[in-house]
Amino acid sequence: MDHSLPFSVDGLDEAFGADVVTGRAAHAALRALDSVSREVTTGQDMSQKLEPDQALAKVLALQDEWSSSPRRKPPAGVPGQEESWNDKAAAVMGRVVADVQAALGEVSSVFAQPGTVLGSNGSLTERMEAFQARVKAKQPVVSVSASGCMRRWLATRDATATSLSIVTYIPEHPLYAAAVTPTTALLSDCSGSWRLTLADGWQAMAGDPLIADPAPDYVLLPRSLEHLAPRIRRHYKEPLFPYDSSAAIVQAVLSGAVPVAVHFTEHVLDSAILPVAIGHGMIVHFRDSGLLIEKPWDASRYMYNAVQGKIAFGEGLVIARDLWAARRITSVLAKETQLHEQTHPLDDPLAAFTLEDDDLFTFRPDGAFDQGEQDDD
Repeated sequence: MDHSLPFSVDGLDEAFGADVVTGRAAHAALRALDSVSREVTTGQDMSQKLEPDQALAKVLALQDEWSSSPRRKPPAGVPGQEESWNDKAAAVMGRVVADVQAALGEVSSVFAQPGTVLGSNGSLTERMEAFQARVKAKQPVVSVSASGCMRRWLATRDATATSLSIVTYIPEHPLYAAAVTPTTALLSDCSGSWRLTLADGWQAMAGDPLIADPAPDYVLLPRSLEHLAPRIRRHYKEPLFPYDSSAAIVQAVLSGAVPVAVHFTEHVLDSAILPVAIGHGMIVHFRDSGLLIEKPWDASRYMYNAVQGKIAFGEGLVIARDLWAARRITSVLAKETQLHEQTHPLDDPLAAFTLEDDDLFTFRPDGAFDQGEQDDD
């Protein structure tokens, strides 16, 4: 795995930092998702070498857990199918975290002290508390957190159904983050950004979108805004409402030509897309506070403060290629949401009017967002 990493540090003369640790974790997570995908569609590769504990688990899985008690009957029909797929989905995350732990275990000696991988046990709140405790104690820690729906991905192969957020803390290093989808891994910090596919290996990004000309008809929005689709189409002909917006942003915005996306942030450990997007040439505007982040080091600092619990993580990100794209979608959503919430046309005499693309909006010097004010020029 080391030969494909985009970093020159070998772990001997100089210890691995957050970049290599996150690169190894992202690579292991992507390989795990790829292996799961192959096994579901084509069956397990019989030539694949398994660790002793994995081999034992495969043998034990062949046993009939219902045979020991004739009074117990296995679930059948739809309930049985539901239970089976829920078990499959739950097992994926444990497998991903185990593979990440194994990959990082190979370099544990280069840590100043043993590192911890969080992700398969406990609730998100419990894992956050554990992460914060290790940061406070200046102990290395890696969080692997899933968003979206793993079961949906297993059943449909929809690459925008789920994604993984990897957040790495190494003492005396910037916070590092990676977003992993079933097909691609992207990682970024203050110094650079990289993209990984199993076919092409690691590729260094220049920090700017690879596709210069965006496709103006497209916008990517959370599924919870799908009820606004008829209104949104007045401004964007092709609004997209993926199941997991982080995965869709990786594919459609960072790897494609969609100019802007709205991401309803969840937990900070689920939001590696924030520093990753900025590291890949985007800007991020927080819809609730009006904060505008354009530089990777500002994104890393914001994430670090949020991880420590010093600031509340923002609700709703606008991820865009440029300032105008961010201003436009923010204005459109504000106006169309207001019109949609009108209970009767008489409640708002202007409800018949819609927002036009050439309406002018301005950002205040502090980065907040003002509506309805024309520029001085």
